[in-house]
Amino acid sequence: MMAAVLFALAAAVAVGRPAEQGLNRLTPPRGMRTHQHGASLMVLTCMGVALVAALLGMRVAGWVVVCAVVGATVGWVVRLTRGDRLRNREKATAARAARTLALLLQAGQVPTRALEDAATDCPVLAPAALTGRLGGDIAAALQDSGRQAGREGLKRVAAAWHVSERTGAPVAAVLGGVAENLRQERHLSGVIAAELASARASGRIMALLPFVAVAVGTVVGAHPVAFLFGSWLGEVVLL
Repeated sequence: MMAAVLFALAAAVAVGRPAEQGLNRLTPPRGMRTHQHGASLMVLTCMGVALVAALLGMRVAGWVVVCAVVGATVGWVVRLTRGDRLRNREKATAARAARTLALLLQAGQVPTRALEDAATDCPVLAPAALTGRLGGDIAAALQDSGRQAGREGLKRVAAAWHVSERTGAPVAAVLGGVAENLRQERHLSGVIAAELASARASGRIMALLPFVAVAVGTVVGAHPVAFLFGSWLGEVVLL
């Protein structure tokens, strides 16, 4: 019991707040904030496990850790999967918006009119179109829309629009190049995903192998479930 408490205190000291220097502590960078959040979460987890061990025993604390690891892993995988799908969908949306706007401009429409027409088919351009109707900075509005994850392509559209406004270069030609570049990047991403599909499938199979091994052991009469849940050594292996 005392050992668990000492372990939690040692973990708190080991992963304490990083050293802060000068005025950086007033505006810590994003990476430092993430590190501090992860360190705080680890300290709280260790203290919680130590408290459970002190109150209910090491065996119960071990099962708490097992459940926490499983839950955190499942949540992490689900969050990553949803994030990847959202980014891919937003990338496709940004590429389609750039392509639609470029085609309308190449057809000879006035830039602001082309932006409004493109916004009817691509809602991602609606804020920029509204800004244009109000006489605001369209490039800045496109830049703001491009800050969302997956919509980074709109920042290039904003840059092309800004260059055209400042230099008088034909915006249709510049946006056409941006749209083609985004299309090629999406094609390359598809090729990479196809090449990695077999490796990802192998990873999923490897993740399922422990469960397959337990099932095979049960079929042949080795009683792996009884070993994992009925003895302290099995519980350590399960952890």
